[in-house]
Amino acid sequence: MEGKKDRRIIRTKKLIVDALISILKEKSVENITVSELAKKADITRATFYQYYKSPVEMLETLQNEITYDVEEIVLETEGGDAYGFFNRLFNYFYNNPQKGKLLSFPINNISGQEKIGNNLHEKYMLRWKDEFQDKSLKQFEYYRYYIIFGCISVLENWVQKGMQETPEEMAETAVSFLPKEKIYLKK
Repeated sequence: MEGKKDRRIIRTKKLIVDALISILKEKSVENITVSELAKKADITRATFYQYYKSPVEMLETLQNEITYDVEEIVLETEGGDAYGFFNRLFNYFYNNPQKGKLLSFPINNISGQEKIGNNLHEKYMLRWKDEFQDKSLKQFEYYRYYIIFGCISVLENWVQKGMQETPEEMAETAVSFLPKEKIYLKK
């Protein structure tokens, strides 16, 4: 009996997310009402409120879950395994296509991709700051943003174009964009 309940909850949440994505193509999340979302998902408002407080809170929660999942991928592939990181990242979104779509929608003019990029920059790229050659510190700042947001843009473009390449092909492509040597670090 518990398994059936779980499947119903999963199905209901998927309907709500699909409805949100559909409406977000037409208007900002701040302008979506619960009634509109419930009608599009073919659920009651009470059902919506079982899971979320508002459409804004819903999108924020979903984007935060994605950010957490990406952080886990970073932690599991830490240590210079760029291909492993990108392979896991592209597979994550390939296996969860809704999540890739959810990142493109902004909350208060900040997209999910920007949130993830800023999070990765603050938590992971800055850890190399002390190892960086002092003479080029400003260059490293730009380099960090170039790497993080360049990779996120590749991911976003791949999702928007329907993920035609395999995650493995995309991982190889992303790795090919990285410099062959870490010239920005002290030897």
